[in-house]
Amino acid sequence: MTDRLAVVTLGHVHTETLEPLTPHFSHLEQLVLDIPPRVDLNDHRAELNRAVDAATGDWILVVRERETIGAVLAKEIAEAMRASKAWGFRIRTSALYMSQPLRLGDQAGEVRLFHRRHLLRRGEVGVQGTVIRLGNTFEAVTFESAEAHREYLATHGVAHSAVRRALLFARYVLEAKTLDRATLRYLWTEAAFDHA
Repeated sequence: MTDRLAVVTLGHVHTETLEPLTPHFSHLEQLVLDIPPRVDLNDHRAELNRAVDAATGDWILVVRERETIGAVLAKEIAEAMRASKAWGFRIRTSALYMSQPLRLGDQAGEVRLFHRRHLLRRGEVGVQGTVIRLGNTFEAVTFESAEAHREYLATHGVAHSAVRRALLFARYVLEAKTLDRATLRYLWTEAAFDHA
């Protein structure tokens, strides 16, 4: 059993989310960053550095709000730390929309698991040394239905005109390079509102 893991959480991450890790570690420590859950960590290096400094363990895992850790990913995290084949590990996030995976996002993943002594303190979040991508992913539920998605955007944004929506949708589809039905529905709904 690997001894300790510090989990830096962004947003409201409940302890139940971290439960799959408990069989693999004698001590789990949760450090909460008071920043929005979807921000680019590169823009919040000072906060991340302070959390890493406050951690009592050598290994740090970053988890964002709405992400879940499955039993298989938890096991892979523990094995990766134990093997020490790298000082940093990229983990992808599979977003679920209406219970279907979205075909969006960075397939390389973000550096989410790293050894604190190898963290680069400036520039992009990364480590000095080898970085490997884990095979398993976090799962993140976005919206259970298109209606819930539309309601959320309507309360947090401003509606676009039909022409702007169509142009944005076309751009999103070209960038996504997919014809997946759930992904297209997600993009169509996103294009309807300005929520930046």
